[in-house]
Amino acid sequence: MAEEVTTAGTAEEPAEVPAKPAALGTPLIRSALVLALGAFVALMDTTIVGVALHSFTEHFGADLADVQWVSTGYLLAMAVFTPATGWVSQRYGAAVCWTASLSLFLLGSVLSGAAWSIGSLIAFRVVQGLGASMLFPLMRILVVQMAGPERMGRMMSLIAIPILVAPVIGPVVGGAVVQDLSWRWAFFLNVPIIGAVIVLSVLFLPNVKGQVTGGLDVFGLVTLSTGLAALIYGFSGLGQGTAITAPRVSVALLAGVVLLTAHVVRARRDWSSAIVDFRLFRDRPFTASTAIALLNNFGLYGAVVLVPMFFQQAGGKSPAGAGAIMVAQGAGAAVAVLVVGRHIDAKSNPRALVLLGLVLVAAGTTTFALADSAEASAALLAGLFVMGIGLALTASPIMVTLYHSLPPTSVPAATTANAISQQLGGAIGTTVIALLLHNYLSSAQSVTSAFQSVFWWSLGFVALTALPALFLPKVRPKSA
Repeated sequence: MAEEVTTAGTAEEPAEVPAKPAALGTPLIRSALVLALGAFVALMDTTIVGVALHSFTEHFGADLADVQWVSTGYLLAMAVFTPATGWVSQRYGAAVCWTASLSLFLLGSVLSGAAWSIGSLIAFRVVQGLGASMLFPLMRILVVQMAGPERMGRMMSLIAIPILVAPVIGPVVGGAVVQDLSWRWAFFLNVPIIGAVIVLSVLFLPNVKGQVTGGLDVFGLVTLSTGLAALIYGFSGLGQGTAITAPRVSVALLAGVVLLTAHVVRARRDWSSAIVDFRLFRDRPFTASTAIALLNNFGLYGAVVLVPMFFQQAGGKSPAGAGAIMVAQGAGAAVAVLVVGRHIDAKSNPRALVLLGLVLVAAGTTTFALADSAEASAALLAGLFVMGIGLALTASPIMVTLYHSLPPTSVPAATTANAISQQLGGAIGTTVIALLLHNYLSSAQSVTSAFQSVFWWSLGFVALTALPALFLPKVRPKSA
């Protein structure tokens, strides 16, 4: 699926003279907005459903353990199809696969909104998850294909907007929809927007097929997908308070390790036809970017999930109220994203941008670690604003440096490997933070002090993320 990976350009290179970046032009901006809108709806759906979980419990008369499967089933379904993204995008074209994924997500949304029982809702959420599984890696593959190295920074910044904004807007919209309309509108809300994105995608996104040298590695897909799903399921159980010795957790984690080991052993026989070409990790910028993407889910988790929980559990805010406070973070991200892409394309010192972003996230996290109250004070709002800037400075450069010295034919494989790393990092990071919070809530003198302790841990994870950032390149990506 991927060509032999070159490691040329991984050593330090002399800085290039800054040049004025080529204009994006209307077609590229239009395409980026179409991609961003599709990703935004999918991400916002996840946060809205999180707000609506209590409504599912009341409407269906189900217990919390069953209702949790509405989210867990979605995550497991995402793990199933993501590893196949690189191969199918090469075989059929990324734009066709993007449209097909959106259509499946649309179908899942309609069916979920019409669900008649908790079992049917879980099943239809699985359909949604299968549709969403390829959306985010496909979005990045399309950007690389359309933009090229000279425009990639600004394009990646545009598509980073939904990743940064959706968690902020989702709780506000979700709270209003569930309260004023019905939980069914948590899903029906997607339908007209996704329908419009499908039409626009067909009209404006070019479909480029790659060269596929062989058939799909079914054994590799099965072992990787089921292994990844097993690990996510096991870590999900841990995060919900299940003991590691419980069969649900221990068997799942063991199965995940065995399946992934079998996948690697088999893949070593022929890297070129493997679902994930592990030779990519010989490339330093790719490895550094992937490591940051994984570790982000530990440190930056505090910036996007722990903070709303702090305002809800320690401050008594509703999900909508906490979401309204988080607008400060969205504003910071919006300010930064307007300039970071152009900076990458014109001067591009990705290492400095990411390190600066991590410093700002750390500064914002520190304000929460020191806070003795969950009231939305000026200091905490300023901390959120600074966090938003830091998140934007971190997100776009690592999406660009992932492809810094890889040939164009390695883009689908690299994007898929990075997406798998993000999924696994998300599962582990969520579990670690959830376990820490549970531990401190059971022993701390107050809810606020428990969150303070976890924020200090989050700060440590941000510092840890800076280590692979030191290995990012200091110059702009070379043209292929």
